[in-house]
Amino acid sequence: MAHTGEGDSDRIPRRSVLAGLGGFGMAGAAGCISTDIGIDLDSDPERLIFEGFQEAGVEPPVETTIYSNAETEGRKRWAQLVQHELDGTDLFDVEFETLEWTSYIDLVNNMAANEENALVCLGFIGGWDPHQYVYPGFHSDSFAPTGLNINHYENERVDELIDEGVATVDGDERVAIYEELQELLVKESPLSFVRAPEEIVTYRADAIDGFRTYPVPGDEYKSIYAPTLGVYTELTTDETELVGDAGTKIDSYDPVRAADDVSYMATGLLYEQLLEIDFDGSARPLLATDWHRIDETTWRFDLREGVQFHTGEPFTAADVRATLERYEGSPSEQDVYNWYESAEILGDHEIEISLRRPYGPLETAIAQVPILPKAVADGTHDITERPVGTGPYAFEEHEPATLWRLVANEDHWHDGSNGVPETPPIETVTMRIVTESSARRGALEAGDIHLTTGLPNESLETFEADDAFVVDRTTGAAVDFLGYPSYREPFSNPKVRRGIGQLIPRERIIEDVFHGAGTVAYTPISPTHETFVGPEFEARIVEEYFS
Repeated sequence: MAHTGEGDSDRIPRRSVLAGLGGFGMAGAAGCISTDIGIDLDSDPERLIFEGFQEAGVEPPVETTIYSNAETEGRKRWAQLVQHELDGTDLFDVEFETLEWTSYIDLVNNMAANEENALVCLGFIGGWDPHQYVYPGFHSDSFAPTGLNINHYENERVDELIDEGVATVDGDERVAIYEELQELLVKESPLSFVRAPEEIVTYRADAIDGFRTYPVPGDEYKSIYAPTLGVYTELTTDETELVGDAGTKIDSYDPVRAADDVSYMATGLLYEQLLEIDFDGSARPLLATDWHRIDETTWRFDLREGVQFHTGEPFTAADVRATLERYEGSPSEQDVYNWYESAEILGDHEIEISLRRPYGPLETAIAQVPILPKAVADGTHDITERPVGTGPYAFEEHEPATLWRLVANEDHWHDGSNGVPETPPIETVTMRIVTESSARRGALEAGDIHLTTGLPNESLETFEADDAFVVDRTTGAAVDFLGYPSYREPFSNPKVRRGIGQLIPRERIIEDVFHGAGTVAYTPISPTHETFVGPEFEARIVEEYFS
């Protein structure tokens, strides 16, 4: 269960019960410094943390717990490395605990409201625009549980820069805004960034042809059939069913409630959006065939005709408006209501969307909103029982904790253009739930599955050297982070958070835990976005805040 407070029956999270002191004395020469309360400070980060303790009136060692979800082996291991690093000082006494995913998300979403004494290990899926990395986790309008600002961090200048960046169209101006913003967030360190992961799919060379790994987590199966992007996958055997895997159970079919990569991955072939983002970050038509800006806050979309949902109902502008407005009051409200004001239906296949404010990355944002039938919004279709979209595959079967199965949609709207067949060549796509990474490797080697999205990183070199397999790697549009309980002392002091961030063994995490897969991350925007995290900027940040 989630640990929500003093009344928990399993185990109460350890909370700091140390008496506050007005200040601590320090004595020593260069190198190791000893305080007059018997604490040795062996490095600049430790001295910075201790200075934060002094300002917060807290005496070390500070007790806390670092959490990870039980299903993600890599996350568990890097959490334990951070625990070991902090316990190696005289400043902290850190326990480690894992929770099953649903309980873990409950803990994370409610940690600030419940004032949990918790450090948490998680990640952002940043997508294709810098706003997607900074708004969810740091804007004061994005407090969890409806947003991803898990520790309810507030900073007026941060809010101003986020608002200014998202409303700015000029590229050079945006770069300047996001550099200032990132430096402020590193200085404040409400979260410490650890790693930008790679997206890696490994498949059997004798069975699969045409597969291409997509950079954004949660879209691993996109290239099975993406006609507007000009990609599709074929089985080169006489089989009609592609069998892949997923690392955890599918938590939700509902886009407004899904909070994990696996749920997005499972429904990615089932739902479609107005626009789709290509492998290079360009917006492409999907359910919208044309779109343009009328003025600073108005966009008009021409919708594809002849499209129907898996129920046989026609797709119209009414479905678009109902989908957008269904986000209001939902856990994913800010995904839409950060920019959406209203929509005017101009015809069955034309809609005008009015924005709350000028919004630079609207194309990217609209490409992340799966369109559902109006019947879902008005309650006449229960999406929790049977998900329905317009996508190239329709829902067939879900056995919780076992498998997820989709079948080709024979009535899909694609006409066979763009070098992609009119209907998906693969008739059935099955994802088997395989939680253990070693079991995923064994299933691939035995031919029980055709591809895996979660090969153990320690196996990459072996599979890359074997002609029977293809290891398809691309830099991921995401970042892993350590989150702090910044609503409680001493973690309310930026020096404490920044000092911990300096102690995180990033290079060791990448090499020892992920076997070289990924890139060190110091800033909230993934270093894959060189426009906003260029080498010179990153070098300056490292020199000033991590050296």
